[in-house]
Amino acid sequence: MRAVGMIVLLATVVLFAAGCSSGGSNTPNPPTPPSSPSSLPTGAPPGGTSTPPVPVDPLVADPPPGGTALEASRVTTTGLPAGFPTLVWTRDDRTVGVYGRAGGCTEATAAVVEQTAEAVTVRVTQTTTSSGPCTRELRYPAFELPLDADLGQRRVVLTGEQR
Repeated sequence: MRAVGMIVLLATVVLFAAGCSSGGSNTPNPPTPPSSPSSLPTGAPPGGTSTPPVPVDPLVADPPPGGTALEASRVTTTGLPAGFPTLVWTRDDRTVGVYGRAGGCTEATAAVVEQTAEAVTVRVTQTTTSSGPCTRELRYPAFELPLDADLGQRRVVLTGEQR
């Protein structure tokens, strides 16, 4: 009796394997996708293809309305932690702006810490305010900081820390 059970099991496995590998008549044809009506927008120009839109990267932002981005060649970011925004803008001759990084259980601050004839140094700080539980959202608050003198051709040095 035991031998008969093994033969039946073996025969079932062989038949199943044969049906799966041969694409026999028991295998249904894959469904065909429905055709889309021509009145639905596809994002592609007539007769062509289009590239999907690129999502906006919050670390490569624009200045707030009324601000003018400072040329990247005038900004030093080597003292900034990874993941902090690097954009600097001006509002007028005596105002520089930067973005901080905050969220869930963190707050952001920014301050001008040094002003010389060659450079203005701005420190961006991210401070942990609670051990949790915390939400995981990130915000990039804008800070506009007054200067003692016109920025002129001075460069801006961004430094930062996480506390």
